[in-house]
Amino acid sequence: MRFQHNAKPIAKQRHRTAYGRTYDPQHSVKLNLKGQFALQFRSQPALFCREGAIAAHMDIRYPIPSSWSKKRKTECLGKYVTTKPDLDNYEKMYLDVLSNIAYKDDSQVARLSSIKKYSDKPGVDITLLRLEDRMINEHEITYRGKLYIEDLNYIIKKANRIGLNGRQIVRVYQDEDSEGTHLYFCAEGLKEHDE
Repeated sequence: MRFQHNAKPIAKQRHRTAYGRTYDPQHSVKLNLKGQFALQFRSQPALFCREGAIAAHMDIRYPIPSSWSKKRKTECLGKYVTTKPDLDNYEKMYLDVLSNIAYKDDSQVARLSSIKKYSDKPGVDITLLRLEDRMINEHEITYRGKLYIEDLNYIIKKANRIGLNGRQIVRVYQDEDSEGTHLYFCAEGLKEHDE
């Protein structure tokens, strides 16, 4: 399942207290986000996860400050952001908002990876996978004799593509027959076109 928020990323803020009452200063922002994600959820052939472990990957595209020079803006594109708000505040915000939309509760998220980088197109991309889904053995390459540098480059590209889709390679193994040696990735989660 994939969700997108194509606007400036929103970090979670603490609850505030005024006149002896505690309130959430982001209540209306969360409702707006919930509405957007609910529409995206309906457009995907995915099941609501009432229980079971979930893996989440967040790609946070942080806006470049407008006060920076053109040269500095160009240099920082794609580089990691090390300023506040903290990365975990973004994670908390989006995982909370997805509760009761993609899954029953964000406590189901058992594996989480996130990246916060500067971008000229700010936003957040979230990929969710059920960890209980079957492992998929993906054939990567068949070779005879030895592997060449081109083969290794191809294998690295395929492994990176799996990682970018929020999936994890659990093991690599090979099988031999009359055609040659077949290299497989055993990856958790579903292939991109099956999600």
